[in-house]
Amino acid sequence: MKDFVFESALSPYIQGLLDEKRAMGYKYDVEAYVLRRFDQYWVETIGDSAQVTPETLAGWLKQSSTEGKSSQSQRIWVVRQLSFYMNGIGMASYIPTDRIRRSRPVIHILTGDEIHGLFRVIDDYAPSRPSKDTARMASEYRVIFRLILTTGLRRAEAATVRVQDIDWEMRAIAVYNAKDRKDRLVYMSEDMTRLCREYLGSLQCLIGSEPYWLFPGVDSSKHVSPGSLGLLFHRFWHSTPFAASCEKNPTIHSLRHTFVVIRMNIWMEQGIDLNVMLPYLSRHLGHKSPNETFYYYHQVSEAFRIIRQKDTLASAVIPGVRVR
Repeated sequence: MKDFVFESALSPYIQGLLDEKRAMGYKYDVEAYVLRRFDQYWVETIGDSAQVTPETLAGWLKQSSTEGKSSQSQRIWVVRQLSFYMNGIGMASYIPTDRIRRSRPVIHILTGDEIHGLFRVIDDYAPSRPSKDTARMASEYRVIFRLILTTGLRRAEAATVRVQDIDWEMRAIAVYNAKDRKDRLVYMSEDMTRLCREYLGSLQCLIGSEPYWLFPGVDSSKHVSPGSLGLLFHRFWHSTPFAASCEKNPTIHSLRHTFVVIRMNIWMEQGIDLNVMLPYLSRHLGHKSPNETFYYYHQVSEAFRIIRQKDTLASAVIPGVRVR
């Protein structure tokens, strides 16, 4: 652990924060290095003032030309801790936001024609080397891709569904220890449930016993590989007539996004308040918050077909969106 000498007007507070954190058992070595840089910034740009304000932090909050978003975010987070500390001992200080805008890839939302075209390819798929197991896998693909599209499951969640996780009466799949270690119930439509039951009956006949996994791999003791599903989706999509003219080709995750857009458009057409339904949809998807769910909808201009006419939630949830 290296001890730094702090020279700015904020040095007593910086040292106080370090002493407090280390007394609590935190090493705080990386943070000390960041605080040393912040101390130098303060000496060079602010001078003798100890007032932490939006104006005095403006230079520190900017992303430099030589750093990424993660480094910028870490710098800001450390100064947030300093501001919390200063406020805690009675020194009023501005607390900068820890939200850094990150560019996200645009996700292709499938149109109705693209969905029909994709599933025509999936339904017509035949293995190049036919066998009992590869024929069984072809049947699985017809079900698992439909399950992802109609429930919004992540591909790994769909691939690892166990038969015991399904409540047929409730038409629900229990998803355990998913992203962010969350458990949740994912509900299926009546026709999707019926398709899964029919498929399971055929699967039992093919393997001769009650399967453990709803979607077993070629080795039926293991579940189908999530990675192979992504590769297969790519292959299926490029066999459709839409792939050649598509500017941003979809991935298997696009099925999840498409589920969200379809569901929201249905609610809007039915006059159902998104403000009421969005928290339920967010929990169904396993999202941290409704804002994350609404971002799916925000990504494509075509998805605003209904919202432009009937909803004002977009402007409240997504800054910068104008609803016409």
